[in-house]
Amino acid sequence: MKILIVNPPIRLSDKPRHIPHGLAILANIVRKRFKCEIRFVDWNAHRYSEGKVKSIIKDFPCDVAMISGLTPTYKYLIRIADIVKEYHPKCIILAGGSAAMPIPELLLRNSKVDVVCTGEGEITIIELIEAFQQQEKPDLSQIKGIAYKVPEEGILISEPRPLIDDLDIRSDLPAYDLLPMDVYLANPVVGLGRDIDFIASRGCPYHCTFCYQPWGHKIRQHSVEFIKEAILYLKEKYRIDFVSFQDDLFIVNRKRLYEFCEVRNRCFPDIYWGCTGRANIVDEDLIGTIRKSGCTSVSYGFESGSPRMLKAMRKKIIVEQMERATDLNRKYGLPIPVSFILGMPGEDEQSCSATVDFCIKNNLTLDSLMYATPYPGTELFDFGIKAGRIKEESLHDFIMRLGDARDFVVNLTDSFTDQELQEKYREMRAVTKKAYRPPSQAEMESKIRALYGPLSDAYFNLSAKDREHRARHGAIGLF
Repeated sequence: MKILIVNPPIRLSDKPRHIPHGLAILANIVRKRFKCEIRFVDWNAHRYSEGKVKSIIKDFPCDVAMISGLTPTYKYLIRIADIVKEYHPKCIILAGGSAAMPIPELLLRNSKVDVVCTGEGEITIIELIEAFQQQEKPDLSQIKGIAYKVPEEGILISEPRPLIDDLDIRSDLPAYDLLPMDVYLANPVVGLGRDIDFIASRGCPYHCTFCYQPWGHKIRQHSVEFIKEAILYLKEKYRIDFVSFQDDLFIVNRKRLYEFCEVRNRCFPDIYWGCTGRANIVDEDLIGTIRKSGCTSVSYGFESGSPRMLKAMRKKIIVEQMERATDLNRKYGLPIPVSFILGMPGEDEQSCSATVDFCIKNNLTLDSLMYATPYPGTELFDFGIKAGRIKEESLHDFIMRLGDARDFVVNLTDSFTDQELQEKYREMRAVTKKAYRPPSQAEMESKIRALYGPLSDAYFNLSAKDREHRARHGAIGLF
């Protein structure tokens, strides 16, 4: 069996920094289970032209094609499916990721995709390939966690698949050897040197209205032993310097976090790392402990300086906790990568002013200000439909336009016109940037060297353009 895997392009204004974890994990699982030939086409990493992608696909007569991506890749999933069917009409096309999972019927109706995986894919992919190995047109009704086309019956959706209970056993590492690792390691995520991103858990206990959380609200984590063996392997095989943990909440389990810190200090003390945090979880003991263990970045989603808006988003944090997190990062010499959202339902001049005032008071910028973007699967998306801001009859066209949250797509407020909201976005960024008091050049150099040690030369060797890029994507210079 020949299996084609295509990772679609995303965030073309950014460098390719994030490896396609989902597709690469499934590739590893499939090749261990089946006798097959896999061709992994990383369109995003290589930034191929469409003509090049067509040529690659044409020259690989595949039986199964796997495609997946975040919501902004929806239009690319459709285009890839078209290309595959053009050259290999009998190929079965399987799609997953947030571009497919929350809207399986929409994607199936508007594309040549055959099957959508509506949940975690580790078990589902095995059952699907086994089914198509046995029959050309198998009965898929007993396979959980899929939506699929049936001739003359339309689209059928099977019973949801339960979430994996043990990630160490039922999941796997990505098939790193199938990826262009030289590309990814040359484009750090939040660190310096040879930086790789890693996902060590799934799920989030919070219910923010703007977030799509298909992995449930119970956190499931890889063991520290699994993480240790993975990092040792990546260190030996790819000479990594830095690990960027991309979990929703790497710090949520303090016992496990401290266990990881102890293992890092003992087994790979030369590896630096960064992670996501949460303002209501961090305290001095936590930040102090992880800082001593080589952590150089803890990022936060603050979202708003308005208590009213924070409550409306169900963030479960308060402004005082945001200020404390900011102070703790500064105290321990960490940068302060923080994101904010503009344009949530209920946003008005008062809430915008509260966000600007918060940033000025705490010496922060709004470089990572995002528009409220109603991605499918979120409560915000449901609001957009009910409020008539997203038209159900043109839903496909709307999702085709969805991109990065830095780009304006739809206005969910009652207080601003589209033009006024976009002007407010530019104004808020400009005001906070003007008010920001950066460290002096000498202070900046001292902070970088204290933070990154032997990796700091990599920062000072960056061009001005690359430093600006790192500031925009990772807030490496925001102290």
